[in-house]
Amino acid sequence: MMRTLEFGGFLVLAVVAHLAVVLIGPRTQGVASSGQAGETAVSIQVSDGQIADMVAQWETPPEVPEPVEAPDMPETAALNEPELPPLEQPERLAAPAAPVAPAAPGLAVPQSDSLPDASVTAPPPPPVQRPDPELERLGETRPQVRPERPDPPKQQPRREPAPKKQAKKADKPKKAAASSAAQRAAGQGQGANAGNARQTQAATLSAGHIQSLTARWGAQVRRQIERRKRYPSAARGASGTVTVRLTVGRNGSLQGVGLARSSGNAALDQAALRAVQSAGRFAAAPKGLTKASYTFTLQMRFNR
Repeated sequence: MMRTLEFGGFLVLAVVAHLAVVLIGPRTQGVASSGQAGETAVSIQVSDGQIADMVAQWETPPEVPEPVEAPDMPETAALNEPELPPLEQPERLAAPAAPVAPAAPGLAVPQSDSLPDASVTAPPPPPVQRPDPELERLGETRPQVRPERPDPPKQQPRREPAPKKQAKKADKPKKAAASSAAQRAAGQGQGANAGNARQTQAATLSAGHIQSLTARWGAQVRRQIERRKRYPSAARGASGTVTVRLTVGRNGSLQGVGLARSSGNAALDQAALRAVQSAGRFAAAPKGLTKASYTFTLQMRFNR
């Protein structure tokens, strides 16, 4: 950086010196010409001492300053880490020895005294009791084979019953089994000991058979109500499911109807009740159903 500044300063001085020579020096006179062969006269003048000093100063190379040596930094004493005194480890305490159980004194095993031989005599057999002939006669009047009671049916989800033809085919083997059980239960005796075939047949009617008859009759009631179902115009495109509960007599007459669960739309609820009431008289109950009336719960779906 210093050399660049010095070179620029000397360059400026040289330019100023040349300008001074041009401006201060005498002007050249005009060239005299004589004919075609003229002579050119050039006058040379010695420069003064000031200009000579400036030129000498320009030609002298600049002095380069000697580099300054950096002072020696004092050596820092190395810091030694302080030595920590060794930690004394606590002496481990010896675990106490487990107490030794004292040896049990030798016990003499008692010896059983020899029992005297005893002669065991078997008791005399009990006397054989002869059966009473009257009881034998009464035992013969009882039925030899008791009718088997079917297991109660497991509760299953309610489904639509099959057509009548298939139901009748399924009832035939059940009726045959019931009639055969009634015949076996009739007995061999006479008078009061004789069984009644008709009463036995009614008693052996299983709960599953009654449930099947009720489901078949409920399907007929549902189909008749579905034919009367109409979507109400007041519902305005709403959809929902209405659950109705109705009571029907054995002769097929409607004894009562009401809402078991509302759909949330009054128009749909009223349409479901009107469908039940307008169905008229329903089909009569099957012969196996003996109650005066039966209650059904039906779900009616309304869609636009």
